Amino acid sequence: MSRILIVDDEQDLVSYIAAELRAVGFATGDAYNGVEAVLKVLDDKPDAVLMDIRMPKLDGLGALRIIRRIAPEVPVVMFTGQAGQGDMLESTRLGAFSCLSKPLAIEKVINTLRQAMPVEAVR
Repeated sequence: MSRILIVDDEQDLVSYIAAELRAVGFATGDAYNGVEAVLKVLDDKPDAVLMDIRMPKLDGLGALRIIRRIAPEVPVVMFTGQAGQGDMLESTRLGAFSCLSKPLAIEKVINTLRQAMPVEAVR
């Protein structure tokens, strides 16, 4: 079962995404800012990270930079509702697999995560 770390400062959104991902067979973890995300990547070794760009303490781009250094094998899918096109392009330049726009279409999230992960992780 693939483990997805969901990172956003909006707890209701994290809960919603987690429930939807669990319904299709993913295991989930959560973090509510970039600092927590980095620590959970270190401790929990998720199969993928789904992370917002705009968050307090350490934003998604800052967390992505660190995650790329400490766990380059972990695919990261970014999303945003507030960032401009520049932030979306910056996220892919920094190594994100993709950057999605809010409101998130859950089927697109699921399909993007499946594409981002190695085949053996999706099983």
